[in-house]
Parts: sequence; C-alpha cells; structure tokens
Amino acid sequence: MEGTTETMSRRMRVRYVRLAAWAGSIALSVGVVALVVLLQLDSYHGMLGNAHRQLSGSAIGTVRMLDQYTEASLGPLLAMRNAIDSGDPGPLHIRLSEVQARHPELPTFVALDADGAVVASTSVPLANWRGALAAPRRTALGVSVRVAITDAQGAEPPAIRVLVDSRVAQPAIFGTVIDAERVRDGMRHSMLGGIAAMSVFSPDGRFFVSNREAASTRWTGPAPASGSAGRYEDDTWLYAWQASANYPYVALVAMDREGIFAEWVRQARPSMLATLALVFLLNGFAALFDRAYRRQTRLVDALSRSARHLGDVQRTGHIGLWEADLAERTIAWSGQVHEITGLPPERLDGRIGTYYKLVHLDDQQAIVDWLELFSHGDGPYECEHRLCRPDGREVRVNLRAARIVSEEGHLILAGTISEITALHETRQRLQDTDRDLAASEAAYRQLLARMPLPLLIVREGCIEYANRLAEERLGGASTTLVGRRAEDYLDAEALDAFRGGAPEGTNVTAWIEPAYGMPFEAELALSDYRDSRGVGTLAIIRDVTEQRRYEDQLNHQATHDELTGLPNRRALRERLDALVVQSVADSTGLMVMFIDLDHFKVINDALGHVLGDQVLRDVSLRLGDVLDGVGQVGRFGGDEFVAMVPFDGSPVKAVEILPRLQRAIEEPLSVDGTLQRLKCSIGVAFATRDGADADTLIRNADTAMYDAKRSGRHAWRCYSAEMHATAMARLSVLTRLSEANLDDELALAWQTQHDGASGAITGVEVLLRWPSAPGDLRGNDRLVPLLEETGAIVPVGQWVLREACRQQRLVLDIIGHDCRIAINVSAQQLVHTDLVADVRRALAETGARASALELELTESAFMNEPERAIRTLHELRAMGVTIALDDFGTGYSNLTYLSRLPLDKIKIDRHFTARLLEDEVDTAICRSIVFLARNLNLQVVAEGVETDRQRRWLLDEACVDMQGYYFSRPVPVQDLGRTSRLDPIPL
Repeated sequence: MEGTTETMSRRMRVRYVRLAAWAGSIALSVGVVALVVLLQLDSYHGMLGNAHRQLSGSAIGTVRMLDQYTEASLGPLLAMRNAIDSGDPGPLHIRLSEVQARHPELPTFVALDADGAVVASTSVPLANWRGALAAPRRTALGVSVRVAITDAQGAEPPAIRVLVDSRVAQPAIFGTVIDAERVRDGMRHSMLGGIAAMSVFSPDGRFFVSNREAASTRWTGPAPASGSAGRYEDDTWLYAWQASANYPYVALVAMDREGIFAEWVRQARPSMLATLALVFLLNGFAALFDRAYRRQTRLVDALSRSARHLGDVQRTGHIGLWEADLAERTIAWSGQVHEITGLPPERLDGRIGTYYKLVHLDDQQAIVDWLELFSHGDGPYECEHRLCRPDGREVRVNLRAARIVSEEGHLILAGTISEITALHETRQRLQDTDRDLAASEAAYRQLLARMPLPLLIVREGCIEYANRLAEERLGGASTTLVGRRAEDYLDAEALDAFRGGAPEGTNVTAWIEPAYGMPFEAELALSDYRDSRGVGTLAIIRDVTEQRRYEDQLNHQATHDELTGLPNRRALRERLDALVVQSVADSTGLMVMFIDLDHFKVINDALGHVLGDQVLRDVSLRLGDVLDGVGQVGRFGGDEFVAMVPFDGSPVKAVEILPRLQRAIEEPLSVDGTLQRLKCSIGVAFATRDGADADTLIRNADTAMYDAKRSGRHAWRCYSAEMHATAMARLSVLTRLSEANLDDELALAWQTQHDGASGAITGVEVLLRWPSAPGDLRGNDRLVPLLEETGAIVPVGQWVLREACRQQRLVLDIIGHDCRIAINVSAQQLVHTDLVADVRRALAETGARASALELELTESAFMNEPERAIRTLHELRAMGVTIALDDFGTGYSNLTYLSRLPLDKIKIDRHFTARLLEDEVDTAICRSIVFLARNLNLQVVAEGVETDRQRRWLLDEACVDMQGYYFSRPVPVQDLGRTSRLDPIPL
C-alpha cells in the first residue's frame, strides 16, 4: 500500500513538473519575442556609442605605443651620450655600430655637429637632419631631448627623429629614427587595426603614417593642445583623436558607419530564429538530463575500474611513484615505495633528504649529477643506484623521471622507482663469469638459461642464442628464435644499437614484435659478448609496457581535473594559447567564456561537499553536451569553468550558444532526493579583440563575468574597455584610499541648509570629495557606491567623521553657533563598527560639541539588524547628537520601525523635489512626506531645491528648511563665509 502511494505521488510530481515546464516554455517564448523586439530598437544607438568608446581607446593606445617607441629609443642614445667623449671618427663609428647591433629595431644611429651635419652614421646618410634641430627641447630621463616628425626626403619616407644633446662639443648631438613602417605595423596589430582607419600627424597637420594606403593624409582641425583628446563624426565616418602629452604627434582613428549598420542588421536577423529554437530546446530538457545521468554513472564506473587497475599495476610490477619539487626540496611518494625503500609509510615525510640519506655514499654524487640533467632538459632521464635499507639490506633501484609543470606553475619532477636488484645481480654475475666463458661455454649457456628475464645473443644481425623466457615471450611453440633475423622482432632503433656495438651498461628502449601476441615496449640492457667465435651483443629484455602506461596516466592526471575529468587550469591555458594561434592563422574567430555558478556555496553549505562535488560533475557533463563538436570546456577551479568556442563569421552568431549553456545548467538536478535548480553568470571575451594570449583572455572574461554578477547574476556580459576601467577604479580605491593615505587623498565640501522664508542658514551638510581621483570618481554619485562595494566606506566614513569634528569650531565661527553640521553615515558603519564608540572618540579627540553634530542615515541602514540599529541611535541621541533620516521615500520604508526610530529630522530626497510641479505623483509624495513628518513631530528638510517655484510650493506646504543649488553649491570650508552673508529671500 505504501509503495502504491509513493508511486502515485511520484507520478503526480512528474505531472506537475511537466505542466510547469510547458507553462514556463510558453511564458519564456512570449517574453523572449517581446524582449528581442524592444532590445533591437535600442541596440543600434548602443553600438554607435560603443564604437565611439572603442575609437577613443584605440587613439589613446596608438599614442601610448608611439610614446613607448620614443622612450625606448632614448635608452641607446643616452648610452652613447654617456660613453662617447671624443669626436674621433674611428671609435665613433665603432660605438655607433655596436649600439646598432643591440637595437636592430631602430634603422640608423647618427652623430651630428652643432649645425646638424652628420659626423658619423651606421648607414649611408641620405636624410637631412637640420630640420629636426628646430624641434622644441623637452627634458626626459634628465637630459635635453628633441622629437620631430619629418617629411619624406627623396627616397627616405617620413619618420620620427629623436635627438639627444651630447656631453661634449664634438659630436654635439646623437640621433636615431623611428621609421613609418614600424609604426604602421604596430597600428595594424592593435585592437582596431583591422577594421578602422588609423593615422598619425604632427600637431601642425603634417601626415606621418597610416595603417591604410587610402587613409586621409591631412589633419583638418586646429593644432591640438598637448595631451588633449576629442571625437566627432560626419555622415559616413566616426572619428576620435588623441594628442600626446609628451611628444609632438596626434593619432586619428576613424570607423565606417556602414559597417556598424551592417553589424546591427546581422545581429537583429537571427533573434527570432533563436526564439523558435528555444521552444524546441525546452522540449529536449528531459532527454538531455537522462543522457547526462547515464554518462555520469558510466564515468564513475570507469574511474573506479581505472583506480583498481592502477593499483594492481603498481603491486604487480613492484613500481613506486613520486613527484619532487626541487625548489621546495619536497617529495611525494605513492605505490610500492615503502616496500622498495624499507621505510614504513609514516617515515616517508615528504623531504628529499629522507630518501637521500638512504642512498649509498658512493652513489650520492651520481644522484646529484642526474638531477643536474633536468636543468638542461625535460627528460625523461634514468638513474641506477644503490639504497641502504634500514633493515641492513642493500638493493639497487632504477629512477626514471621527466620534468613537468604543476598546476601551481612550479617545475617538478614526476617519475617512477623500481627495484632492479635481480637485474643488476644478473649483469654482475655475467661480468664475473665472462673470464670463464671461453673455457666453459656450455656452463655459461646454462647460466644464461636460468636468467630471470628474456635474454638474447645477437651476432651479425642473427639471433645466436635465446634463453627459455625469450623463447616463450618472443617465439612460438613449434619454432625457435635461434637462427632468425633480429630485424624480425626488433625495431630500427634497437638494430642500430646492435650494429654500432654496445658498451657495458647501454640501455635502449625499443618496440618488440613477438611471433604471436601484441607488440610491446621493452628496455634492452646491452653489453658486449665475446666467445671463441668472435664478438656479439648480449641483450636482456625487460617489458616496460605497464610502466609506460602508468606514466601516461600520470601525465593525464597532471593536465586534467580529478573531480570532473575536464582539462585543468594549466591545460586550459595551453589549449587556449594554441587555439589563439590557430585562429589568427585561419582568420577565424575564437570566443572564450568564463562560467561561474550562482550561489553554489549555498548547496555546499546545506548538502555538504560530497553532494556539491556531484553537482559539479553533473554540470561539467551538461556543458560538454552543449559544446560537443563545437568547442572545449575545462574546470578553472571551484565552481568556475572556462569554455572555448571557435567560430566563423560574426561574433553575434557565436554568442547564440550562451542561452543554450544557461538553459542546460538551469535544468533541474536531483541531489540527495531533492530537485535543485542552478543558475550561472557568464563572461565573454573574443580573441585578438580582447586579448592575444590565454591569461589575458581568461582575465578579461572573468572581469566580464563579475560584471554580470554585479548586474544581478543569471546573465552574461561581453568584455569591454569600460569593465577594465571599472576594475581599475576599484583597484585605485583599494590601493590609494587606505587609512594611511586618506588625509592626502580626500577632502570635504560643505553645502548649507537654509530657512526657505528668510534665507538664514540653519545647518550645513558635509560632502565627500576625492580631488585627485581617476576618471569620474571625484563626486559622490559614483565614488560612494564603489567605496561600499569594496568595503572602503568604513575607514573613509570614520575619516569624514573625525575631519568634520576637527573643523567644527571653524565652521561654527563662520556661520553661527546655533548651526548643526550634518554627516552622512553608511549602513556598513552601523553594522560593522561600534558607531557610538567612533563618535565618542572623534568628539574627545577634536573637542567638538555633540549638540552641533547631526548624523544622516538612509533607510537601508535599518534593513539588517533593525533592533541593534535602534539601540545605537538611542545611545547617540542620548549623547546630544541629532539623528536625521536621509533620502526618505527612495528605500523600502517600514513605518513600524519609523515610529520606533529616535529621529529628529526627515530629509526629502532630491529626486522628488526636482520634479515638483511637473509630475503629479512626485508632488503628491512630497506633500505626503511633509504631512507624515509634521504629524510625527519631526523636522523636515527638502533637498535639491533649485527654483523659486519649488521654494514657494514647499513653504505653502509648511516645509521651511531647504537645501539646494538655489541657495548654495557645495564649497570649500573657507568659502562658507560668503554663503553666511546671504540676504533674506522675499516671499
């Protein structure tokens, strides 16, 4: 009965899931169609804006490239200036030639007299250098430098000439040339070199070089100021230009409007097709999940069998495994190492010295010499030596290793250790009995017959003797190896070693092809064999097929993720670098995607890491199914994956795979009897446009992924220069706005609050400024959100509090002692610090009055731990501090908490004030806020008052206190005196 109930329940769940899937499919189809129509209408203008930003970035990059070329040419010129102190032509020519040999990228070096005549040159002096002497001098690297763009002179093309004054009278000047072809090549290999027209001019408009033959050859605008930039457009082209801040040249970059329009058309065409494809893909979700589950089961079974087989190989072959980091002097052991060395597993402590102490004293130098081989090559190399086991037994072992790169980027040695005592003793016995073989060849052959390994004696290409093991391993039941040609069984490398003679101790790796069975790889120990009939070669054969197979397994493990079987981080970089080279060679595209699972830590914390690993394996199988035959995927680490997809044609077509990836990950997963739905954020970068190597592409795709997460997760973003600028701004905040630098970096601005009727000043608000900030971080609109995102808002907020208290006396002396100084407090200060202690400390250190201090908090400060926030505000108010609720109406106000908060004042956000008398809704909201504050006995302040009509409306609604540009802009503290002398405002 219970089984029947469970079956019915399961069927009902399946039915509900199917109904939900169809409902979701229909809703998603309708939504996607509507979204595509709306997005495409706006995409063209967005593409134009993006093209403008790309052109500006390309112009800046071209100027930066020219600056680097110019500054790189100063090095050899300064070297000549410091080394040459005589005008003797002979040494002068030699010195110029030496510098030319070290710097072949510069076509010529010259030494000039004071009039510009050539004293010495590394090439035939065809150009006239006198014109370059008129260029203004600049100071670079502590010396006087002149840089000029010169026109073509006969067969000499235009060039940038760089001159450095000498320390002596003759020669007076040293010079070199940056030729146009080198600059043209650099522009063609830049980000927009293949799609935009790029030109370089002198500030007075003389053309220097372009990446296209048909590009404009004149500068149409006025001479630009040093370091200035701009952009403009006409009916057919978009333009951006940048002037160098250090040297006399201007870069102009242009892009064809028709190409942008065509790209927009190509982008819109496939949208509806993708929508139809979405409907069909939704119907295939169940089949994909079933196939993924079966593949996962087969993979787990295969991995289990592989692990058992690997252990059997180690035990059967008596082989140990090891990895050594020579830089850290550490070593890791596994397999049969403790049986070979005689040390129990707990004694193998991971130090190379532990093993080195076991090596025979006479063989320790051989180990050192063998390790030295890896400083010249990757191997593999082998070494035989003796070990003195703790039980007193002396054994001989064979070490075989190759140098590889670990996942952390360290060079390590990975290899095997096998005991060859029996093999060595056999060789030794052969050497000891070699003197007696001439007298007793029959006894010697009997000894060879007892050899524990296959053994052959080859003379003049024929097998003259084979022991029983050799006959069994290589021959057949009815035939013998004796008399057969060695080439019937051995490969060419082994035959060459036989023909060339084999001194004692020669080891050769060769492929053996027996009469019956599969070919196998073997190690041949060769030595000379002499008897009454002459000289031959004795070969002892050791099958190393399983050893090689295990080494291949080690190499696979070094390049693949243990959990998912996907390529790991090191293999990803290698494959991506190869794909970039192939993409450039084939003139095709390459898209790199950085995929991160959203909120995966919740699954790990709730279900445990074992089930979290199962989820990662399922996700890797789904990604492989989507990319099967299209691209490659690897695990970067944690819940992060990197996928690489080559493509032909437009990148717009390539990104159509992104929704498929998201849908594959979103398909429900059965985890420990529960259905889990994952989502992901994806960052996209395109080869050559966003980077020309694996590290750059992965980094930029990672940056785009984090931008997708900041946009709300479950999205994908393509990398852009703005993302890099945002990352650099975030880095600037973290590096420059440390507690030690705040006094040097930050400043305060002061905006007064007024009585709307009389104009009298009633208070002043402190506003944060970063005068030397990069980009647009000087004001609060972008700076404060970035400070909160990076966590720097806490020390910065504490600095603002201390600085405002420090200047309180000066402000009160200027404005009046009845004035209050308002300071904005972040929600993070309320949560992560003891705000009461911070305020008490600032008042004590500066001597400021609590009664003249007002703290402004936004509604978000009470969303987390509201009870703690209320207690904190009561303590602050008990100290005499005024509490104001800032930006009221823009958050998620809870009127229950509002009634309990110890507030003195409510501030109407400028968003509502700015739309007074223009928007009925905002007008009604302002009226409601004033009414609410009046009934709660709270003072109300209107921010953002900019017109007299707004002021009059607020006065009519009984809102007296106001703040905004109508009264005063934010000013430095020394300018507050002007604001305090405002005349009353008539009604």
